[in-house]
Amino acid sequence: MGIILYKKDTSPPCRSVRMVLHALGITDVTLIDVNLPEKEHLKEEYIKINPQHTVPTLKDGDLIIWDSHAIATYLVTKYGTNTSLYPAEPARRAIIDQRLHFDSGVLFATLRGTVEPILYFGEKDYTPQNLDKIRSAYVFLESFLTTPWLAGEHLTVADICCV
Repeated sequence: MGIILYKKDTSPPCRSVRMVLHALGITDVTLIDVNLPEKEHLKEEYIKINPQHTVPTLKDGDLIIWDSHAIATYLVTKYGTNTSLYPAEPARRAIIDQRLHFDSGVLFATLRGTVEPILYFGEKDYTPQNLDKIRSAYVFLESFLTTPWLAGEHLTVADICCV
């Protein structure tokens, strides 16, 4: 069986995994949409696959892995050949990993805290404080752009995940 990706198209982490698949030329993928508003991610059959009940989740043979950054780096490590998306050189990889941690700990966390209440919990608008946090996160992100890409001279998984 080929790769299976459990995803929700409105999820930026899911879209980043799909972009990595595309960048690697991997097309033999079964896409399964997880209906978050209908709470499919909380159903027993999904929790058996991913006890953290998040999207995306990737199944590749017997391996099941979740978290978009873990999935992206796994895909490049397993299927990428001579790729700058996630190079083997430790110093370059460390910079990419740092950018990925910035994405999950600051950038995406800030966006999620603003958008999720509107999408899933009936809030009508964002707060000015949340907008200030988003602006601050993007100002900090700009400080990485001393090179053409977030982590150096070439497109990496960090650029894809921070989109």
